[in-house]
Amino acid sequence: MQARLEVAAIDAVMVVFEARVDLAINQAVHQFAAQLKQANPSWLRDIVPAYHSAMVVYDIHQTDLPSVTYYLEQLLRQPTEQHHSLASTQHRFQVCYEAPYAPDMPRVIEHTGLSAAEIIALHSEREYHVYTVGFAPGFAYLGDVDERIQTPRLATPRSKVPAGSVAIANQQTAIYPRTSPGGWNLIGRVANWDMRQGLAIQAGDSVVFEVINAADFAALEQQQRPLS
Repeated sequence: MQARLEVAAIDAVMVVFEARVDLAINQAVHQFAAQLKQANPSWLRDIVPAYHSAMVVYDIHQTDLPSVTYYLEQLLRQPTEQHHSLASTQHRFQVCYEAPYAPDMPRVIEHTGLSAAEIIALHSEREYHVYTVGFAPGFAYLGDVDERIQTPRLATPRSKVPAGSVAIANQQTAIYPRTSPGGWNLIGRVANWDMRQGLAIQAGDSVVFEVINAADFAALEQQQRPLS
C-alpha cells in the first residue's frame, strides 16, 4: 500500500497512507508500525499509529532527517508478505442497552427507522476493530458500525457522560472510559466498568459486546462498584 512521508517535527516524520477511515488502511498502518518496531533501528524513539498514519519519532543526536526518510522509504518498499504478523487481544464487555442506560436510543430509532431490538442486534453482532486510542486515556475508537445504524453526533454535546457508556457516532462506536463531556449517541452501558479495562485496550485489538438485561446489569453492579 502506498504511503507518503511528511515532516511532523524537528525529530519526527509522519508516514501517511490514504486519508480515510478504512480497515485495510488501518491494518497497513499497524503492520508498518509492527515491522518498524521489529527492525528497531537504534535511532527509533517512538512510533504512534493513528487511523491512516503513523508518526515516527527519532533521536536527532543519532541520525538526521534524510537518513530516516531513506530508511522508511526502503521499509515501505518491502513486499506485503514480509510484513510482521500482528498480535492482538479480544476484549469482551457485557452491555445493557435498556433505559436508563441508553438515553439516545430514541434518537437512533428515529434516525434509522429501526426498532430498538434491531439496533441492539446490529450493534452487538459484530467484532469491532480498534482503529486508534485517543481523545482521552483509554478512549478506543472502534469500527465499523453497521451502515444501517450509523447516526450523526449530537448537535450539542453533553457536559457529562457516565463512565462505561457505549456510544455510536457515524461509522464508529466507543466506550467512554471515564465520566467526561461527549457528543456521541449513548445506546448502552458496560456492566462493572473499570477504567483499567479501557487502558488495557490497544490499537489493533478487537472488542465484542454481549447483551444483558437491566436485571443482570443491576446484579453485576452490586457485585463490584465500577471506578469512574
